[in-house]
Amino acid sequence: MNPTPPTEPPSLEDIVAAGVRRQRDADRLKKSSEDLKELVLAALREGAHRPTEVAKASGWTGAHVRKMAREAGIEPDERYRERAERLKRAQPKEQA
Repeated sequence: MNPTPPTEPPSLEDIVAAGVRRQRDADRLKKSSEDLKELVLAALREGAHRPTEVAKASGWTGAHVRKMAREAGIEPDERYRERAERLKRAQPKEQA
């Protein structure tokens, strides 16, 4: 739903206020993303939940969660290692 356009042009104060709100929201989003990342990585380290369940609960894609896990030094569980290696070998080679 779009707000009704103002009858007067926006003032500089309106623009400054909107800019401050945007920055505040961006900062909160960054903080909440960092908090979620820590929870996801902790859950993967503990192994109490399947990685697919953790990814689904987080709202992030499985690929994004796997990438974060590898960057944090969390390797695939032995149950998934063989499948991960098989999938890796099946990927087409990048052309130079």
